[in-house]
Amino acid sequence: MQKHPFTINQMFRLKQKTLEKRITAYYQTSSDAATVIKLVRLLQIRGELSTEAIDTPCFELIRTLYIQQPGREMKRYFFYFQAYFSQTEWTTLLLHFFPEIPIMKNWREQVILTVYAAMCHKFTVP
Repeated sequence: MQKHPFTINQMFRLKQKTLEKRITAYYQTSSDAATVIKLVRLLQIRGELSTEAIDTPCFELIRTLYIQQPGREMKRYFFYFQAYFSQTEWTTLLLHFFPEIPIMKNWREQVILTVYAAMCHKFTVP
């Protein structure tokens, strides 16, 4: 089990810029995308719990990780990073991580159309 190089005190007391630099340096030396995603998510949680404004920490690094080398372990935290992507990028990544969603959308539309058609035939005057 690999341990990341940051302590709880560092994660909750260092400034955002300092932590972003250290997380980026950690990724460049270790190439451990899963740990980086978890660390950035921890920064997001810190921003929600504190009064300081932490918006989209490690913006470029997260975009690079999700666009260039998406992995299975990154799927769990995917929805927390929607603000990092444009609408077209988000749709493309959504289809990459969850390829079964369009099938479910089509199924839902089919059910709605079937019910609607049945209702139309039921209420027509002969």
